[in-house]
Amino acid sequence: MTLLDPFLLILIILIAALTFIVLALAPLVIELKMPRDKGPRQILKKSLDRRIRSRYEKPVTIGQCSPSNSNMLRNLQDVLDQADVRAIRIGKDTTRIFGNVVFSPCLEASDNILVEGTLSVGDYCVFHRSVKAKGNVHIGNGVTVKGNLISEGDLTILDETVIGGSVHSEGSVKIGEKVFIASSVVAVGDVELYENSEVKKNILTRGVIKVVRHPKVDLPSTIDEIG
Repeated sequence: MTLLDPFLLILIILIAALTFIVLALAPLVIELKMPRDKGPRQILKKSLDRRIRSRYEKPVTIGQCSPSNSNMLRNLQDVLDQADVRAIRIGKDTTRIFGNVVFSPCLEASDNILVEGTLSVGDYCVFHRSVKAKGNVHIGNGVTVKGNLISEGDLTILDETVIGGSVHSEGSVKIGEKVFIASSVVAVGDVELYENSEVKKNILTRGVIKVVRHPKVDLPSTIDEIG
């Protein structure tokens, strides 16, 4: 039997030793290279969802009137391009507006309007289709809504407004003088209206119906106005 050369034998032993050391230390090296857990992280004071919502908390006024055109009807699509408000088109006939919105007087819209917040409509606006808001809704004087008017909050309709469809509110409804509603009023809360207003069909509510039988009178604020 031929014995291995002593130098070759030492080399084989060294290679075997190095291989053993590498295999033994490999898990430790991998562990050291892995990202360390830095512990609990600080939670933001405002969640992302809350920050997105807070961006739209302040009402955005759309279509401000100037004295020179205060009696002119202006198209909603034109003024949305000029206002700092986020809106998208849904289908062929619906505009979805994000945030709390104030429509200036004399504004006209041909689309269905869906507002992801509160809605305040100025006097003499014209909506050729339906209007819906996720928050409270305030409708000014002499407004025309040819479709339905829907609110997931409280709903106020001022004088001489015409609603061509129905009115639906998840809260209470207040209706001013000489308001005409071509269909029904449906409310979760109370319904208040003046006797010289007309609801063509039914008033359905879980609350109470209050009919104000005396028209509003603007009382003088000073003795000088009495004369």
